[in-house]
Amino acid sequence: MKKYILAFLAFVGLNLAGLFSLGFLVGIAMAIGGERSAEGLEQSGWFNLLVLVAWPIISFFAFKLSVDKIILKTKDEDSRLF
Repeated sequence: MKKYILAFLAFVGLNLAGLFSLGFLVGIAMAIGGERSAEGLEQSGWFNLLVLVAWPIISFFAFKLSVDKIILKTKDEDSRLF
């Protein structure tokens, strides 16, 4: 049960890190483009669409990584013990 909780926490952390990275990259692109404020970014359609498209992709790879590295790796190690 412990490895499933760790995998879930890794999944959540990787999701947050991926969305933070996406926002960071958008902020860098906006700063290079000369934008001085990001107040209207939450209401802009392209940003919301970008997040809605990128979030399932980020979640898929976060889930795959957490399952491969935590659950499957520990299952292989557990089977070697017996």
